[in-house]
Amino acid sequence: MSLAHCVSGWIVLTALIFGLPAWSAVEVTQPYREVSTNGTAHIQCVVQPRLSYHQIQPSLTPGPPYPYPGPEELRVTLLKGLRDPRELCSSTLNLKEQTETHVEQEGVVECSAQARGGTVEVTMSGLRATDTDVYRCEIQVLYPPPYLLLTGSSTLVHVLDTDSSCRPEQEAQRQDEEEDDEGDEGTEPVSVPVVILLIMIVSVLVVIIYFQIVACERGRRETVGAKPGEIHMQAV
Repeated sequence: MSLAHCVSGWIVLTALIFGLPAWSAVEVTQPYREVSTNGTAHIQCVVQPRLSYHQIQPSLTPGPPYPYPGPEELRVTLLKGLRDPRELCSSTLNLKEQTETHVEQEGVVECSAQARGGTVEVTMSGLRATDTDVYRCEIQVLYPPPYLLLTGSSTLVHVLDTDSSCRPEQEAQRQDEEEDDEGDEGTEPVSVPVVILLIMIVSVLVVIIYFQIVACERGRRETVGAKPGEIHMQAV
């Protein structure tokens, strides 16, 4: 019995020694950063090493082959946040039929996944500036065995505000319109007092001229109606 136990122990040890490198060799890589200017972001989750049936041409970077049978059914989950990540959405992919069979999502952000070659591309739409965060792909190989759970490296998705991503022409036009509106608003309250002041000045001038004319007419009548002696006396 001791010999059997030793043999079984060596078998388990050998399986662990040769199995761990193959397990650890499979990983999912992601781009470091992705910028979204229209509320849409694409995250590429690349399985390394590449799957054998997706390699149409020989790889330029030689490395170990994919150590398991080519996956036919995957579940892709997008995790949001670095600490205490939460599941944003998940999709089930059938690689043989190249279809997305099931989608689950939370919140207003919409997600979709598509397998292209050895890459799973996750597309997010409906993003806002507040959705800027770290996102990671979690890929589960459901069939065929063995079951694998792979978590990708993080991608920082920077979502730009739609107002700040306007074209320069549109931004300049918007600023001109705002300046015109401000100019109109500023001239309206100033024009009314100016008009009133002008009316008052013209009215005062009219009154002054009227009284001058009346005084002149009165003086001329008095001069015409007076006697010659009175005029001479007044002159003396």
